[in-house]
Amino acid sequence: MGFIIAITTIDDKKKAEELAEQIIKSKLGACVQITEIKSIYSWKGKIESTKEFKLEIKTTSNKFSRLKEFIIKNHKYDLPEIIATKIVKGNKKYLNWVKTNIK
Repeated sequence: MGFIIAITTIDDKKKAEELAEQIIKSKLGACVQITEIKSIYSWKGKIESTKEFKLEIKTTSNKFSRLKEFIIKNHKYDLPEIIATKIVKGNKKYLNWVKTNIK
């Protein structure tokens, strides 16, 4: 089992917090950090600039598929960002805490 940081974004702080709480309650992530960001991207042929909230979800790679489906089902965007980065190294005690909190 590998550890990952899954990332998604949403444009509303309250919805970001609700989504984070649902992820924790569903045991799909052990910790979700929310950061306000500015996103600049191309959408339907236009350059967009939007204030968003990035959710960084600490979880395991074997939870990613369920987490992805959960985000798609509970997200308001037509095409939500859902990506993951492997955690190559980390505090062993912290990673054990992550594993314990998603069981």
